[in-house]
Amino acid sequence: IVVWVGSESVKFYREEASKFLKEHPDFGLKISVVGADTGGAAGQMVSDNTACGDIITIAHDNIGKLSQLSYIAPIIDEDVLKQIDEDNPEAFKRVIQNILGDGSDGYTYTFGVPYISQALFLYYDTRYVTDEEAETFESLTAAAKRYDTEHGVTGTKCVTVTGTDGFNFSFPLLARKLSSDEQTNSSSLRLYEDGNPKDCYAQDNEQVAIMKWLQRSYENPNGIFIDSGSKWESDIENHKALAVIGGAWHYNSFHDAVTDMQGNTYMGVKKIPTFTLTDSDVEGITAVSYPSDDTDLPEELRGAADEVPVAGTKYRGGSFVDCKCFCINMTSIMGSNGPQKYEQMCQLLKYFSSKEVQNDSFTKALNVPAYEGSAEYIESVKDQVEETAYLMGKAQTGMGSYGISQPFLNATLDANYYQDGAPDYYKNCIMKIDGAGSDVQSIREVLWRMEYVWKWGAAAAKSRYPGTYPAETHTKRHGSAA
Repeated sequence: IVVWVGSESVKFYREEASKFLKEHPDFGLKISVVGADTGGAAGQMVSDNTACGDIITIAHDNIGKLSQLSYIAPIIDEDVLKQIDEDNPEAFKRVIQNILGDGSDGYTYTFGVPYISQALFLYYDTRYVTDEEAETFESLTAAAKRYDTEHGVTGTKCVTVTGTDGFNFSFPLLARKLSSDEQTNSSSLRLYEDGNPKDCYAQDNEQVAIMKWLQRSYENPNGIFIDSGSKWESDIENHKALAVIGGAWHYNSFHDAVTDMQGNTYMGVKKIPTFTLTDSDVEGITAVSYPSDDTDLPEELRGAADEVPVAGTKYRGGSFVDCKCFCINMTSIMGSNGPQKYEQMCQLLKYFSSKEVQNDSFTKALNVPAYEGSAEYIESVKDQVEETAYLMGKAQTGMGSYGISQPFLNATLDANYYQDGAPDYYKNCIMKIDGAGSDVQSIREVLWRMEYVWKWGAAAAKSRYPGTYPAETHTKRHGSAA
């Protein structure tokens, strides 16, 4: 059995494979663990799945496509399904499934076995930012301004991002409003609610106010920097930015960027910080109503009032919270020995995805577990791992209550979230490129255009713009959307 895992995890899973074979002397097959680009595994499967591993690692968003095309096999082993059901949060259990067949003949199958979780959080340079300052964007901005003063420079940015795509720059769109005691949070954003490809809404006053806050921070010499892109590591190393919003896969790069010539590392890790609306962020926003005739919205929202956010309202940046999964290559179970090999692979999958192995994977390979309640384990091994590894695990699991799964529905109902430049609309609005986002009306227009793409997967023709916002998007798509 050839198992594909991320290159950083090869040594760990080879050791676990050896343990498994010792515990199962009658297993009857050798196990070969191979390092692979897990981000490109799905593409390789489509190109030639006969050249791929028997068990591959993919992100959950590839399950719909690969299962619909019969490149991966459904998980029907009762022991594995029971473990998945007992161990994983509901969000993960939903995204590893797909419906095959049409109408009454359709049946929901599980295709992936979660074993690593992923979310975005904050890395920061502890030489210039205190733990307390890393809690809020406001205090991070003050720390960047202090750096300028102390080092005789100008324009040091408080935070940068690793990209402005819809995933790596999702924290403001997915921001969660905090209750007064910060024990609960909420968001008025609707993004394919309950798997409905048309139930999207991003034109609310909350999103308008957040955009105004973003614009204000971007224009601040020490505010948010969204221009780093692929050179974010050098911007951190050269102190052009003091922090970055990234994921566990950025750990080693950030670690290197904040390690000095003497080998001292100055890495801090926190949840994505909070930010608080000011009077200027809500200025010019007026109370509006949800579109009364937008049948894509739930009935209780149509025509409902959308009040102006209050200055002083606090938000925490949000994140997509996802999982990496083991999947079975369909071609590996073909032929006369297929059924027996399938059973053996399921036996191995149950072991590799167990809580015990996931826990060891964190302490030895820095893979944050996917199972529900893993935060308690991470806390329990605080003194057994490097402090930075502990902080990373704590930050990522801490983002679980401030996140949603990426908007991939299934193979037949694929979401349009990333389509037709919608993330660029958002970025250009922050930067006010070509007048985008220059006032409240213009911000509303950008949000309407984004929502249109989400629903229809194509940009709305300018002649179709309604002119008054918020507005329904479903009735505007007549003829060409170009």
